[in-house]
Amino acid sequence: MRVLLATDGSKCSEEAAWFLSRLPHQDKLDLTILTVLSPPVTSFYSPTKDLMAEMIQEDQAYAEQRQKTVIEMFEGANANVECQIVEGDSREAIVDFATQCKADLVVLGAKGHSQIDRILLGSTSDYVATHAPCSVLVVRPTGLREQLDRSLRVTVAFDDSPASHAALDELLQFRWGSQTELTVVGVAGFAPVFNPDFGFNPEALQQEAKKAVDVAAKRLQGQVSEVHTQVVEHDHIAEGLVRYTEEAKSDLLVIGDTGRSALARAILGSVSRYTLRHASCGVWITRHNAGDAKSSEPSVG
Repeated sequence: MRVLLATDGSKCSEEAAWFLSRLPHQDKLDLTILTVLSPPVTSFYSPTKDLMAEMIQEDQAYAEQRQKTVIEMFEGANANVECQIVEGDSREAIVDFATQCKADLVVLGAKGHSQIDRILLGSTSDYVATHAPCSVLVVRPTGLREQLDRSLRVTVAFDDSPASHAALDELLQFRWGSQTELTVVGVAGFAPVFNPDFGFNPEALQQEAKKAVDVAAKRLQGQVSEVHTQVVEHDHIAEGLVRYTEEAKSDLLVIGDTGRSALARAILGSVSRYTLRHASCGVWITRHNAGDAKSSEPSVG
C-alpha cells in the first residue's frame, strides 16, 4: 500500500502520524511524509528579499526537523519511509502529489469539529477528502493516545453496496487485533417523502439494514477477533452515523465513497462529506473502483 502522510508540524498532524504508526498492516507500507511550504510573495527587487530567503530556509529547516520526529514514530515498522518538501497551496499540492505518486491512501489531521470548522468549506482536510483520487483518512484526537490501556473503537458504515464492500477490502489490509472494538453499523433511514403514508415500509428498511450488517459480519468473521453489529433508525443516514459514533465514543468511522465526479463533489449533503464535517472522531473515506466489489446496490456515500 502506498500511503501519503501530510504533515505541517502541528499537533493535529502529529496526532495523524501517531495514529497511522499504530495501525498494524499486513503488507509493507510505501510511506511518503509530505510537507507543503507556502513561501511569502515578494518582489525580486524588494529590500526584504534577503530576509524572505532567510525565512524560507528557516521554514525548510523546521519542516525537516518535524519530519524526523514523524520518522521516529515508524522506527521498526514494516515500512519504506521517504520525505518530501514541496512549495505551493497545501490543499492543491497534497492532491497533486497523491495523484502523481498514485497513492492508495492520504492521511492527514483535522484541527477540530467546532461549528466554525464545519462551515469552512476551504479547509485542507475537506478539500483533500473531496478532490483526492484515492482513499483519505482524516484523524481527529479522541483521547486514545492518552488512554493506551483501552481498545481502539472502530465503526464501519455498511449498506451492502459496492463502495461498502470496497471499504471492507481496504479495512482488511490492516490487522485489527484483540485491542480493537469493531462495530458494523447500518442505518434504516428514509427521506421525508418516503414515509408510511406514501407506502414506504420502515420495517422493510430495518430488515434490509440488518441483512446488510450481517453480510459484513460474515465477511469479517475470522479476519477480526470480535465483530459487533448495530442497526440505527434515523431519517437522515449521515446524521444517524454521526450520532452513533458520538454515543459509542468511536475513534474512527470507516465509510465507502462512490467516486470523484464533479456532481459528487457538488453534493454537499452526501453521507461521506457530512460525516467528515460533523463527526467528532476520525473519518476514513475509502475510494476504489466500486465495480470490483460484490454488490450492485446504491452506496451510502
